[in-house]
Amino acid sequence: MTPTPHISSDNETFGMIGRDAKLRQIIKTIQTVAPSDASVLIEGESGTGKQLMAEAIHARSRRSSGPFVHVNCAAIPTGLLEAELFGYQQKRGLMEAATFGTLLLDEIVEMPGHWQTRLFRVLQERKLCRLGDDVQRDIDCRLVVTTNRNTIDLLDEGVLRKDLYFRISTIKIKVPALRERLDDIPLIAQHFLERFNTQYDRRIRGISQEAVLRLVRYDWPGNIRELESVIERAVLFCPGDELLPECLPEQLQSKDSRPVCFVIPPLVPMEEIEREAILQTLARTSGNVKRSAQILRYPRPTFYRKLKKFGIKVDRTGPRSAGKLATSA
Repeated sequence: MTPTPHISSDNETFGMIGRDAKLRQIIKTIQTVAPSDASVLIEGESGTGKQLMAEAIHARSRRSSGPFVHVNCAAIPTGLLEAELFGYQQKRGLMEAATFGTLLLDEIVEMPGHWQTRLFRVLQERKLCRLGDDVQRDIDCRLVVTTNRNTIDLLDEGVLRKDLYFRISTIKIKVPALRERLDDIPLIAQHFLERFNTQYDRRIRGISQEAVLRLVRYDWPGNIRELESVIERAVLFCPGDELLPECLPEQLQSKDSRPVCFVIPPLVPMEEIEREAILQTLARTSGNVKRSAQILRYPRPTFYRKLKKFGIKVDRTGPRSAGKLATSA
């Protein structure tokens, strides 16, 4: 709830790790809109990295030398939120503290409706009066807001005011859940492994194939934040120089962890579904036949017979087939 120092970025991805197409599009959006003063709404589940994206917007903006003020609307008692945000008498609030910088309102829907009305008015007029004070003060800060709920549902439920929504969502970024970024899980896990190796002075050289499969098949309700916690624990408990499945916490121990599924169109024969599962798995592993067979739990000879049966050819550019189902992973 207090101003933080300028957050610098030393690369074009702002610490966001992965090759997922949705993530790459988010990075492009940040690069495009950050230099402007447009308000940004970031929507996504808890633990998906919304604050990191807000920091990236600030770091690339013309306000980067100013303060980055983070306000968690859910963490401030209801009776204090208005005074904390707008200030009172001789004490400036966090909105004023963000002058010439960026104000991040985290979980904005936790703000009661009548305060949403006042916030809208302040944003519209770019002026505010502290509580108990009649003096109008100019407001000059970039606004970024986040929510872990679907904003369309919030509007329908009347939880989020429409006038405020249209004011804060000039740019809207929807962050995918980790279970929608299967390709990125090994990359992110390796990043955390290297970080905790350094932090705890460990020498773990990598993550075993079986452990990677457990990570990929898990649903990750806590998203990247949960993955970070899992890898930190695994590093602490790992007895050797490779992170094995037994180093993972209980919820990842089952070999039958529910895999993430793609959408199956209606009235599609099982052979078509099987072919699509093979094609998608090969695509996710960049055409690695051995790894794809392991993920799908086919014996290698059986997997090669399936490739031949479905007319799937694998080369350096990845899998190719005469046709594919219209599915979404």
